[in-house]
Amino acid sequence: MMTVTYVQEPVGDYIGLYSGRRFYPMNPRPEDVTVLDIAHSLSRMPRYAGHLEKFYTVGEHSLYCYWIAKKLGFSPLIQMYCLMHDASESIVCDLPRPLKDQVPEYKKIEDGIMSTIWDMVGIPHPTKEDYHIVKKIDNTILIFELIQLAQRFDIPDVEHFSPWLLSIDLEDEVSMTEIKMDFLSTYEKLLEEIRKEG
Repeated sequence: MMTVTYVQEPVGDYIGLYSGRRFYPMNPRPEDVTVLDIAHSLSRMPRYAGHLEKFYTVGEHSLYCYWIAKKLGFSPLIQMYCLMHDASESIVCDLPRPLKDQVPEYKKIEDGIMSTIWDMVGIPHPTKEDYHIVKKIDNTILIFELIQLAQRFDIPDVEHFSPWLLSIDLEDEVSMTEIKMDFLSTYEKLLEEIRKEG
């Protein structure tokens, strides 16, 4: 693990990241976070606060979102938005959906962090239309997760792509290291494809 030393005007307290960087959530800067920080954290962070039949991480969820976007023929840019859509959780963790809607200040901070992450990646910020596609894909994998991993069949009434268009098996165990390396390699591949299209 490398260590980074520099001076930053602090605003509030900081969060120490895997790379050794200090991230100030109230004053986020693109140079204060790396994709390695994001991949490392998300590959270890459980979805649904761990209330599932198997260990299933935010990183794995993000990779499935990317895979669905690719399978449905969306551009590399949309695929990248899907891969990185939960990247802010590597800094501020996550709140379950029922709570997130009740804590508007959290959403404001999270949005600021995501804006900083898009700048770090070096791609255009998603439009409302882009977010709509990502949310539909996010909801699609949510349905698979609830049925296969939580044995829940009270599926929420959310807009999604038809699960019957896809064949996804979430039962296989994947190690944290595999998830981290898959996340990093997918990120680099998409970045190269986006640059070629640019």
